[in-house]
Amino acid sequence: MHRVPLLVLAAAFVVPPPAAAADCAPADLQTVVITRQDAAVPADGGILVVSTAGGTRTPEKNAEAVRPTWKLRAGASSSAPKIDVYAPGLAVYRLGAVKGAAELLDDDGKAVVKVTPDPAKAAPLAAPNVKKIEYLATLSRRSWQRIEVTLDAAPPAGTYAIVIADAKGKGVSWSAVNAGSTQQFPYTHSDCGVVPNGTSVPSPGETVSVFFVDGAGRRSAASKPLKLGGKLRPGSD
Repeated sequence: MHRVPLLVLAAAFVVPPPAAAADCAPADLQTVVITRQDAAVPADGGILVVSTAGGTRTPEKNAEAVRPTWKLRAGASSSAPKIDVYAPGLAVYRLGAVKGAAELLDDDGKAVVKVTPDPAKAAPLAAPNVKKIEYLATLSRRSWQRIEVTLDAAPPAGTYAIVIADAKGKGVSWSAVNAGSTQQFPYTHSDCGVVPNGTSVPSPGETVSVFFVDGAGRRSAASKPLKLGGKLRPGSD
């Protein structure tokens, strides 16, 4: 479990009441395969696996998106696939040189998804065009923080996630997109929430960019770099 401390802006110093954390229900993360069963996966994609908040507790707490012991089975052979991480908790398992149907196997040897390579060259995902990007936060008994991205158009059909990257282009946080909306939130967190291990939140004034990832593990080019705006909002309780 990874909890991210709230940023303090403009020399403000606010300590949330200690009772806030005590009121929180236990929360866990779980590993979820996003790529759909029997999907045709383009060469620049793969099997998308995420670490995301789960609704119930399970024996396996805070599961990671990167599972080094999982195997890719094609025909009679299986091997560890190459895994590329787009952001903490967001990873794509590459098919490599596989020509036919392939299955991703979990630690118990159970197939979690079956896919087929698509030899056709897919059109690239369009890069996001960002109109505004801001860090917003409220410090109160129920504190929250988020990064709000305003796009000039909703994400393309099939987009699964939006990722925020630092000045070097490294993804630091992500969220599933709000389909059909120009308002997106690649980082959101509250006192009672959990985020994937390794998640970080950029500070206002830092240079950031965003990019899309679709359900087949393909990523877009990054948006034009922008300075992250920010403000601190007083809490209501």
